[in-house]
Amino acid sequence: MATSKPVLGYWDIRGLAEPIRLLLEHAEVDYEQKLYTVGPAPEYKRNMWMDVKESMGLDFPNLPYYVDGEVKICESWAIMKHIARSTQLMAEGTQASSLCDQAEGVIQDFRMSFVMMCYRPNFEENKKNFFAALPVKMARLDKYLGNHKWMAGDKLTYVDFALAEIMDQLQMMENDVYSKYPNVGEYLKNFMALEKIAAYRNSSKFKKFPCNNKMAKWGGGDSEN
Repeated sequence: MATSKPVLGYWDIRGLAEPIRLLLEHAEVDYEQKLYTVGPAPEYKRNMWMDVKESMGLDFPNLPYYVDGEVKICESWAIMKHIARSTQLMAEGTQASSLCDQAEGVIQDFRMSFVMMCYRPNFEENKKNFFAALPVKMARLDKYLGNHKWMAGDKLTYVDFALAEIMDQLQMMENDVYSKYPNVGEYLKNFMALEKIAAYRNSSKFKKFPCNNKMAKWGGGDSEN
């Protein structure tokens, strides 16, 4: 009897699902997607998801979700770690595992600040404030990556897929953002050059936009504008 493919469910955007897609593509997991869309402005109705949310058999229904045999889970970090456990992309050893745990928090905080900038009113003012605070964060990350090939050390792990994705979106917003941070730039370049990552991003499966949903002030359309 054929085994069903895992299913990743999310909005039809990059968002929280793109690091998961990168992880699945790198690990050569054969998966399917269930993509949901929001309605047009000004309501941006989410009926496509809300109408089925409570009937999916999920304990804590949310997007993204991942169905892999008897495993039905939500929350992006939980999904990434589930995939990483079976694809040798978890950290090895106490030190590396602790660095992964730390990286989760750092990446989550950074991603949230970036996404809130993209969605909140007064985008230009929010962008100005975001980039004013960026040098301190980038300097720390650049120093760290000067001493670590990947976020957990010498081995690529699941957290790198999340960091590389948000770093890529930041670079899309400001092309020269890493000009003063060569270690960050080299890290992102090395990640995107990974064979399976490059193949995926050069294929029709990859969508550069939208990064965010339609109501976002940046990244919610088919281009940077």
